[in-house]
Amino acid sequence: MPSIFEQKAWDLRRKTIFFAGIFAFIIGCADTLGTQSSRSDVPFHKYKVPSFDEKAIIIDPKGPSLDPQYYEVMGRAVSEVSHASSLVPNCKEAIERLRYEAEKVGGDALIDVSCTEGTFNASAEGTIITFKNRKEAVKALKEINAVLK
Repeated sequence: MPSIFEQKAWDLRRKTIFFAGIFAFIIGCADTLGTQSSRSDVPFHKYKVPSFDEKAIIIDPKGPSLDPQYYEVMGRAVSEVSHASSLVPNCKEAIERLRYEAEKVGGDALIDVSCTEGTFNASAEGTIITFKNRKEAVKALKEINAVLK
């Protein structure tokens, strides 16, 4: 028969596991509570058929820029996300919303991407571009060692 100390230690262990499970459940639910929005100002006449084969490239502004001879500007995109928890990488999600906007209008890439992150939210913006010739543009990006995401 277990001693009273062993019984109390067992009860404490069970309560700890129970409350850890409840805490994990609440954090998981809080991460899904939030809002997302994104939009672009690309005029309808600039829309292209979206490519389901290729994701829109994000050209990081920290690296070299692509020469404007390889692309045309379609318009700007903005996004905002917020969550009930501070454990979610909000900027990453906001930038993915920009990628979604670029793909939706048939854009090939995003340039001049920036993100401002708060504790529970983030807002991002960038310029949607379309390549004049995708093969040449991707080759040029590789040659200048652009930082791509």
